[in-house]
Amino acid sequence: PLAECDLRDVSYRVCGPASHELQLPPLGTAAGTAGTPAGTSGTAAREAVALRFPEEREAQQWWTVLSSSLREAHRGGTLGTLGALGA
Repeated sequence: PLAECDLRDVSYRVCGPASHELQLPPLGTAAGTAGTPAGTSGTAAREAVALRFPEEREAQQWWTVLSSSLREAHRGGTLGTLGALGA
């Protein structure tokens, strides 16, 4: 995989109707406690992946799936990982 991280350490924001941003913990660090990668004080720069969708409907579908997974991970119901980005 290009990157793998704990879903609890990922954030996702909508920048516009067809533009979203996926923020990952700094790459190359093993995930520690949720929200703070191991070996950092929580101040390290987060990696961002800009997502541009050809149509708003596709962006909304992506948001629905990802936000549901992130909510579940933050709630602690599952310990999911986001792996194989770009695959």
